[in-house]
Amino acid sequence: MTEAFDDVMRQYIDFVNQQVGAYMDALAGFSGHCARVERQIHRVNRPVRSDVDADGRQIVVWASYEDPTRPDVIHNRIIRAEDYLAANASGGSNEQQHARAIVVFLFTYWEDEIRPRLAIAKRVPVNEIHCDAMGDLRILRNVILHAKSIMRPDKHAELKKLRGLFAIDEPLNLSYESMHKIFVAVKQDCGRLFSSGLVSQMHRLSRRRSPTLRFRRVVGQTRPNKRIQRPAQHRRFAALLAAGDARR
Repeated sequence: MTEAFDDVMRQYIDFVNQQVGAYMDALAGFSGHCARVERQIHRVNRPVRSDVDADGRQIVVWASYEDPTRPDVIHNRIIRAEDYLAANASGGSNEQQHARAIVVFLFTYWEDEIRPRLAIAKRVPVNEIHCDAMGDLRILRNVILHAKSIMRPDKHAELKKLRGLFAIDEPLNLSYESMHKIFVAVKQDCGRLFSSGLVSQMHRLSRRRSPTLRFRRVVGQTRPNKRIQRPAQHRRFAALLAAGDARR
């Protein structure tokens, strides 16, 4: 059974919303890591007491703000503290890596999964399912995967909706504001496709014959002769059209 056009569009919009949530949660995680490491760097250990034991060795007691129930070091990777802070800071390499992955994921799922299903639902070739925002995502994907995230002049000129977000011959800087505009552009174009799909569906239904009732006269009496059966969906649509004509 063929899927409805609007059902497929709703599925993709839900997918976009999931990526928005994952992106926001990731930013919160990066910020939390950065704050914890900054606190760790600025902790102050200070000697509070100094004694000499029976063997003549000096014993120094240190006090700090560390939690004594937790280990001093959890080895995840070896990295300088300033490099770690830079990677997890706002706009840092971790945020950029995550944002680029989302851009690639959004377009790949659209191109390989959603777009063919929309074409089948609308009974048109795949090439007729298109929008400017997805075309821009295709360009960004190519820049990320094949140009080391450097926006070349020819690719920049091909952008339609997102051209103002990126500089020529510079690495893609997918800031929070840029990602917000990308998500908005994608949802707006999805809304336009959704509306166009409903309009085309209603147009196809309006061109079909609506339910009619034929009569014959028998000695001054009028009674039904034959009723043309139509699916329930068509009958409801015909009723809406009739109601509109009555209001005119």
